[in-house]
Amino acid sequence: METWDREALKREALEQSRIRWAAKRREQMFQSAQELKQATFERDCGAVPQLAWARQYVEHWDEMCRENMGLLFWGPSGTGKTYAAACIANALTEQAVVVQMITLGDALVQLFGMSGEERVRYLNSLTTCGLLILDDFGVERRTPYAREQVYEIVNRRYLSGRPMVVTTNLTLEELKNADRDDSRIHDRVLERCVPVCFDGTSLRQEKTAERVKRMQTLLTGGSPAD
Repeated sequence: METWDREALKREALEQSRIRWAAKRREQMFQSAQELKQATFERDCGAVPQLAWARQYVEHWDEMCRENMGLLFWGPSGTGKTYAAACIANALTEQAVVVQMITLGDALVQLFGMSGEERVRYLNSLTTCGLLILDDFGVERRTPYAREQVYEIVNRRYLSGRPMVVTTNLTLEELKNADRDDSRIHDRVLERCVPVCFDGTSLRQEKTAERVKRMQTLLTGGSPAD
């Protein structure tokens, strides 16, 4: 009994350590987007059918990782791409997978102020993590400097043999028919990431409409105005 108790206590301590680690990782990952910490498959209400791809990706993570297979969520703004990517990030973090979810705009800002070893450490963190999620790919500024930094991030990841999940408002045609400077970036993403189209109603617009109705109800003390 004593031996069993020691083993049970050890497992409990490891589980508590995992929970604390996962909470810390989520806090670091979503510093500027706190609501994404709550993005989970359990909260899915069926509004985004493409979330099934994200769920299956997590369920088959070992195979996805081994085969270096990623996902490319593309489609109009507000259709749930970032939410789906955050669900993947949170679910894998709970499994103790090191996930980095960034926007390239934020990455460029950080890199601009870095030099030497700090820059190397940051790029290595994006290269060696279990899964790299690039959110809002393609909205960053298209300057020569920006292109070179984006290329370095994507190419390092490509050469590492580790998977990426990418979200973008660009269409597949735009990704496939980019100019020479962008095509060397897009080609690497398209080679490693299976495209999934998000073409539903904008969830942001629906939520905005709901908030407007709710505010009208609160302000008038009755039913929302027509």
